[in-house]
Amino acid sequence: MSVRARLILFSLVIIVPSVCFSQLISTRSDSLIREGIRLSIEQSYPKAISIFTRMQEEMPANPAGYFFHAAVLQTQMMDFETYDKETEFLDLVKKTIKLSKSYLKDSQKDPWVYFFLGGGYGYLAFYQGKQNKLMEAFKTSRNSIKALEKTLKNDSALYDLYFGLGTYKYYRSKLSRYFTWLPFVRDERKQGIEMIKTAIQKSRYSRYSAMSGLCWICIEEENYEEGFEIVKKALEEFPQSRFFLWCAAKTAKKLELWDEAAGYYEKILLSLKTENVLSPYNEIICRVNLCEIYAKLEKFQETEEQCQKILSIHLNKADQKRLSKNFKTTPKSCRDFSRETALRHRVYIKEVPN
Repeated sequence: MSVRARLILFSLVIIVPSVCFSQLISTRSDSLIREGIRLSIEQSYPKAISIFTRMQEEMPANPAGYFFHAAVLQTQMMDFETYDKETEFLDLVKKTIKLSKSYLKDSQKDPWVYFFLGGGYGYLAFYQGKQNKLMEAFKTSRNSIKALEKTLKNDSALYDLYFGLGTYKYYRSKLSRYFTWLPFVRDERKQGIEMIKTAIQKSRYSRYSAMSGLCWICIEEENYEEGFEIVKKALEEFPQSRFFLWCAAKTAKKLELWDEAAGYYEKILLSLKTENVLSPYNEIICRVNLCEIYAKLEKFQETEEQCQKILSIHLNKADQKRLSKNFKTTPKSCRDFSRETALRHRVYIKEVPN
């Protein structure tokens, strides 16, 4: 199971309840949230953060601004594969939880309160999981789901909640086999997938997060064609969004659409380089995949070029460990692969007629 697939539940889970407004979600904040979500998908992170910072300044007792600010930071860190904003992220998450609890203590039964409380716990569970505190993450995620389920129980038409709950149901069932200490968990993968599809069709804010999430689930289920169709629809609206390009590249490769897959990985590389945010880890991921794709296409010169670039990238120990767990081709194995493809390239050149 890929790292991105495991983390998708809390990457950009913008799952605000959908139709009416309240003390926490006003007409004005609704428009700000919509704009912030759009900017986040387009990777305009500073602009999105400025919107949610403004919400915090204008409504300091409202958890909404803090929650969405945390969402943008989490998405940005996962996009860049640099986690230098974790302290700020964690402070925003704790503030979201604290303010949500304050609303409940004041007997303000706004259903949005439970959403932000659940969302805050969700992000905290994500952080704990990343720190390998799996027991704490499991307990915190249960608090998150309880809050979301309480909201949904009062109004089953809050379709934005279906994404978070559906994703939880799917991955809880999927991951339960890895946690033998868990009590019996029913297989709710199909129910979870149907809930995510409902969010795509009917939600107000979480349509694109649900599309991305479902694409990664299709990869888990080896349903590559459906995943590819889903992500292509998203790219029609956000053609430059790495949020969707990663999944498009993965599904195209699984379908052996080699030219399309190479195009997506090249586009991701160019995008990150242009923004000057290309991390060694992301570069390795792209170039390892390009190396394998070009070998399949028998473009041996391009394969060799990618191998040489891979070997020139300096990785820290943490990234080396992650790569060894998730990829068959690593900088170490690329040395052998490079020699092999170089030889094949020389043979290929000799066989090509003038």
